[in-house]
Amino acid sequence: MSDPQLVRFLQQENQRLQDEVRLLREQVTNYAASLRSLQQAAEAITSEEDPFALLNKIIRAALTVIDAADGSVSLVDEETDELVFVAVQGALSRTLPGYRMPKDTGIAGWVFTHHQPEILNNVRMDPRFSPSVDELFQFKTYSMLAVPMIWQGKALGVIEVLNKFSGREFSQTDVELLTTLSYIAAAAIHQMDVEEAEKARAQSEE
Repeated sequence: MSDPQLVRFLQQENQRLQDEVRLLREQVTNYAASLRSLQQAAEAITSEEDPFALLNKIIRAALTVIDAADGSVSLVDEETDELVFVAVQGALSRTLPGYRMPKDTGIAGWVFTHHQPEILNNVRMDPRFSPSVDELFQFKTYSMLAVPMIWQGKALGVIEVLNKFSGREFSQTDVELLTTLSYIAAAAIHQMDVEEAEKARAQSEE
């Protein structure tokens, strides 16, 4: 390799390394910001005593942490074996709450049934995706991240976030952040259920 070629090669390598360092710094900064949001979300969730407010705090926190436009929390109705959308943020916040679907339907159903998170960065390419909600409510899902809310091995429901604001794909980092949030949410929901059961039992004994 001649001297000019060597110089050009070293310059290119130097630029490549600088670009990699810049990207790494950006990723670290974004991750640190997400962790701060996650900490704030955990504090807000665990201090909430009203069930409806709790569920809405959970999905708002999820959208903040993941930087997504729309999202929902669905809980299982054990009497009907359905997932019920109980808290919704975004374009469907007024129309989707209360909507029910079989607990094994669509991506949410798969996540609930298998106790595993799932990323779809192109939902139309996955045969498990059910377009019924999009068609019924005139919505457009492009990408999705769904994680189960599990407490002591039992699935309580599913958190879904849709369509990242940045247009970027959901990542494994997003999965880890939302899984952590889902665990905090499941613990809070379980504790609230326990407290409600204790109140009901105390009232029946009076």
